[in-house]
Amino acid sequence: MKIYFIFSVKEEIYELYKDYPKALYNIFLEIYEMNKRDLEYGYSLFKQVAKSINKTNIDNKICNDLKDKLRYSKNNDEHIINNLYNKEVSLMKIKTTHITINTIHDYTEFFELLNKYEPFLFACNFKNDDYFFLSRVKTLV
Repeated sequence: MKIYFIFSVKEEIYELYKDYPKALYNIFLEIYEMNKRDLEYGYSLFKQVAKSINKTNIDNKICNDLKDKLRYSKNNDEHIINNLYNKEVSLMKIKTTHITINTIHDYTEFFELLNKYEPFLFACNFKNDDYFFLSRVKTLV
């Protein structure tokens, strides 16, 4: 199972790091690995590179786009894609600071949808040292 943390980076940060995503990944990795006692510093660092996500807006857009699809369901705050044809099982939770996606694949349909709604999204898989801008992901279709 892969866990992607997706952050909405500020436009000026995107422009600065679009050709150097490893450097941006290292900033998010540092925040991810911080101790609780460094929370204030971590939050300050986070606010310098990322902006808040409009949780309600994205929740509604995902629901509206997928509500009639058999492969989609929603349970409380969890959006679920269970596409047997593509053998995709993905679970997404949206928070105001980040979006978390658990999936069994390198690609999930959620990437394409999120990229459509929000510019400058940066995905990090800290366990596998993987990172990318969603705008640069090639879709399966």
